[in-house]
Amino acid sequence: MTEQTQILDRLNQEYDMDFEAVEFLRDSGCTAYAVHAKGCRYFLRVTKPMFSDTARRSLDIHLFLQEQGFSVPRILFTKDGSPCVQERGGTGSSFYVLYEFIEGTEVEPEQDAEATGAFVGKLHKTMKGYPGTIPSNGRHYYLDRYLHILRRKQYARADEFAAYGERLWKKVKDLPYGYCHGDMYRGNILKTAEGRLYILDFDTSCQGFPMYDLALICNMTDYFQLENDGWRKSQMVYERFLPQYLRHNSLSKRETEAFPDLIALYHFALQATIIEIFGMDCVDEEFFHRQLAWLYQWQKQCGGIG
Repeated sequence: MTEQTQILDRLNQEYDMDFEAVEFLRDSGCTAYAVHAKGCRYFLRVTKPMFSDTARRSLDIHLFLQEQGFSVPRILFTKDGSPCVQERGGTGSSFYVLYEFIEGTEVEPEQDAEATGAFVGKLHKTMKGYPGTIPSNGRHYYLDRYLHILRRKQYARADEFAAYGERLWKKVKDLPYGYCHGDMYRGNILKTAEGRLYILDFDTSCQGFPMYDLALICNMTDYFQLENDGWRKSQMVYERFLPQYLRHNSLSKRETEAFPDLIALYHFALQATIIEIFGMDCVDEEFFHRQLAWLYQWQKQCGGIG
C-alpha cells in the first residue's frame, strides 16, 4: 500500500467526505497535500512527530482565530468533532489537519502595504485575547543560538558577530513583549483574487517582540546579498504599512524606531533556525563571511544601526 493510499484510507475513516485522490504539494516542517472529494479540493497538513508539541499549539491558535472570525483557512472537523486526526508512534504523534483550500497567491507587500498593515494590526489585536499558553522567545532564540553555532563551527570572526549582536540586543532587549507570529514573510499571507488576505502557519508563534513581525513583512532586502537600495525600499513599504497597522493596534515610539534593528536581528535568528533544521554542515565559512558583510552593509545604510 502506497503512502498516498494510506492517507486516503485514513481520511475516509475519519471524515464523512468520500476522498478520491491525494496530490503531494511540498515537504518542509510538515508535509502538505491537496486532497480531492466530489469535485472539491482541500488542503491537508501532516505534521511530523518531532514537531508534535509545536503542531498542537499551532492548531490551538488557528482554532482560536477561526472562532473569532479572523481570516484563516477554515479547519474541517472529523466525524467525531475533532479538529485533527492524531497518529501515535514511537517517537511522538503526528497530526492530520484538513483545511479548506484557498485559491490565491502570496501577498506582495510592495503593492499591498496598506492592506497588509491593517491585517497584521488586527491579528495582533485579536491575539491579545488568546487564552492559551505560548512559549516566550528571548535573547537565546534571537541571538545566542547563532553565536553558539559560530563557536561550535570555530568560525574565526565569531567575536565580530558577537559584538554586533551585543549592540543590537542592547537596543531591543527592553522592547515590549506580546504575541509574535514569528515567521511573518510574504509566503505566510495569502491573497485571493478578490483581495482578501489569509494568515497561515502558526508554528513559530511566541511571546516575543510584536514589532519583529512588522520588520519581517516589510523587509524588502535580499537575504543573501544586500542591494544598495535595500534600506530605502524597506523603509518605503514600512512607512505605508505602519499607519494602517496603528489603526488597529498600538506600538510605542521605541518599538516603531526598532524596525531596522529587528531586520538585522532576523539574520541571527533565521540563520540559527536553518542550521538547526539542516545540520551544521549546510553552511561553510564563506556563508558566514557573506552574512557578516551583509550586516556591516546594513549598518552603513541605516546610518549606524547596530
